[in-house]
Amino acid sequence: MKLTTNPGVVAKGWFLVVAVCLILFSLATSASYFKIDILSIWFLSCIGILYISRKAGDIMGQPERLRVAIAGLGIIAFSFLNIPLGFGNPPYSVGDFSILLSGVGIIVFGLLGYRSFLLPVSFPTFVVIGFQLYELLIRHQDWISAPLIPAVVFFSVLILNITGVTTQSNGNLISFIATTGDPITLAVVSDCAGIWSLGTFTAATAIVLWSFPQGWTRQGMAYIAMGYIGTYSANIMRVTIIAYLGYLFGPAGVIEDAHIHVGWVIFTAWMILFWFIFFTRVLGLSLLPSRAKRT
Repeated sequence: MKLTTNPGVVAKGWFLVVAVCLILFSLATSASYFKIDILSIWFLSCIGILYISRKAGDIMGQPERLRVAIAGLGIIAFSFLNIPLGFGNPPYSVGDFSILLSGVGIIVFGLLGYRSFLLPVSFPTFVVIGFQLYELLIRHQDWISAPLIPAVVFFSVLILNITGVTTQSNGNLISFIATTGDPITLAVVSDCAGIWSLGTFTAATAIVLWSFPQGWTRQGMAYIAMGYIGTYSANIMRVTIIAYLGYLFGPAGVIEDAHIHVGWVIFTAWMILFWFIFFTRVLGLSLLPSRAKRT
């Protein structure tokens, strides 16, 4: 039987399947900063597929469909071998699940013959493997993120002093006295340098520019440059807010919760704001229904 259907229907159905699967997986597992990164990559991947579906005309032949489906099965198998091979995070992280979901998408789109869908649905796998390879490297090579740490410390201390918190720094350490009278020292290490946020933004940029080639303009590149600056600034804001909450409430309780949640809240808000502006100002897309349609 020949598997063919409307590309737009397939793209919308895939978006729904991905959303449901990721929501259920997120509810069943603990929160993590990396999970928010992956969710944002999946969202942009699906947006790219939806856009491409409007002009998806490159249909693969039967032999190529079979080869792509076999490759998808291989990716699914790799999602379970990822941890034994020393890459994933046990017991089964959102990264491993993303590789599995990406493999399923490759099989579906391969059997349907939609070649143009294959790259955007593969992007989450590329991102996960890239992050995992970097994580293996960073365990032994902290110098990769070391150049980013001094600026984070400098601007965080500057902002804290401007807001009235007498703060000092020594190397990668930020020190101040909380309102409770407790001395607090925060260490800005490689995980706080913003390298993960910058990596996620780079992956998101690759997805958007591949799916929307009209973004390759001087204006688009200027916006992307500002996006990198904003992403790094968002990380500085994260460190500053965590420190300020420590100043207000002391070294235990609130500051620990803030360290877990502040980062993904700020990064998510920034990603939504930046890509909304990029899609509407640079690409000229309408992401919200017009007033005429609402009335």
